Amino acid sequence: MNFTLPSVDEESKISKALMTSMMPFLFVAKKDKELSEELLANGFKFFDLQDETQESAYYGDIHISNIALNQHFLPYIERRLFPSSMDEDAFHRFSKAIPKKGELVIHERHYHFQILSVDVILCPFGVGFVNLRIELDSEYSLSEALDFMHHFRILEPKTLDEKGVRLFVSSYTFHTINDFIMMYICPEIQPFTIHDEVRNGYYGSLPFFEDERMLVSSYIEVDEDELPIEQIYRASQLDGYTEDGIPLVSAGNKEHMKDYLQTKVNNRYMPKLCDITTEHVQTTIVFRQADDVLRKKARARFMGVHYYNVLLHYFYKLTLLELSFRYSELSWRKDEIYVEKLMKQITMFSSKFYFQEVSSRSSSRETAKRLRNIFRIDELFGDVAKTLDALYVNQEKKADQRQNQLLFILTMFSVISGIFGMNLVINEWGNDYNWMKVFEYSIYEWICLITAVSGLLMSAGLLLSTVYLWCRRKVQLKKWY
Repeated sequence: MNFTLPSVDEESKISKALMTSMMPFLFVAKKDKELSEELLANGFKFFDLQDETQESAYYGDIHISNIALNQHFLPYIERRLFPSSMDEDAFHRFSKAIPKKGELVIHERHYHFQILSVDVILCPFGVGFVNLRIELDSEYSLSEALDFMHHFRILEPKTLDEKGVRLFVSSYTFHTINDFIMMYICPEIQPFTIHDEVRNGYYGSLPFFEDERMLVSSYIEVDEDELPIEQIYRASQLDGYTEDGIPLVSAGNKEHMKDYLQTKVNNRYMPKLCDITTEHVQTTIVFRQADDVLRKKARARFMGVHYYNVLLHYFYKLTLLELSFRYSELSWRKDEIYVEKLMKQITMFSSKFYFQEVSSRSSSRETAKRLRNIFRIDELFGDVAKTLDALYVNQEKKADQRQNQLLFILTMFSVISGIFGMNLVINEWGNDYNWMKVFEYSIYEWICLITAVSGLLMSAGLLLSTVYLWCRRKVQLKKWY
């Protein structure tokens, strides 16, 4: 079989580049009210569709219609994405405009950008997101834009080609994107974020987060009528430059690119616009043929409908991964209460948030279907539900076993007391009874005495055990995040 080698002969120029980076985090769910108050006290504003001033407050020169955004999603999704108050069990979005300019330097390449705004979104089950909106200066090429997005999404550089990042904002210098976000953009969330190992080694710092890289949603307007398959593939992978400054293509042949992109590209609006959806990157590319009206609509869609579509399905994925991780760390002997809690959370997740249809618009249904397939959401949900259900059944069997053993013991006591009659000894007990007479008891009287005393002790033990288990259950429930 012959393979065609990829090549990047010419650099494509861009006229506009926007990106939204999504950094997930775990927070203490019981303290969501305190975290909300802390955000409000530090310049964040609760996002409310009824507030028309927010339609153009966070998106640069782009205007979002809150009415259109509200009508786009189905009612049962709309009330979860856009709650009218912070008391509802839904996505609580807190936004703040940050009109700051910055510069990212990597391997002597300099990229200037504008921070538009930041969202902190507190979701159910202790899952949160820090979402940054950024606009890149327009004089860069497509490779430079992809290179900037690639390095900006890496929270903690690990490999040699990733290390060496310097980020300059105002008078501050940061060497990792994680420090930039957690120390400069939104330090308010740090006291509420789950950092260390708690509850016998659970959670850590988002241990199920893939590769410590943020999900990136990008919007790029190119000064081309079309792009070769190499450039489309590079946009889907955020392939920027190698350490030597050569345009990177992370595939060895065009045939693989075609097979890979076949299920990742939505060509509904071609040749003017195309959407690319992969596991870590969602990209909208607008070509030169698009007029100003279409560009305006595409930008609004990127900041509005597309943003919430990606956010919702990313929440699905992370919540299911979190539940899977909790299950994998369970101890059968210590965590029976947590299995029950996990089952309740799965039920709440499926009944309140997990829906196959999120919009009545055909374009959004196509996007949602592609996101579900690429994120493997249905598969994750099925695996988690089946596994937890099986574990819950096993625990019920163990509980039935203990109950049967208890019933056996009680039945033995009832049979013995019925045969010998408790009045043989009990009637003789009184205030002046001489307890030394027990040494003169016959074998039958000893059996009755032992049965009576052990029965009383067992009753006291069962009472103390019940109280202990009740208190332990309360304590464990308080520890649940």
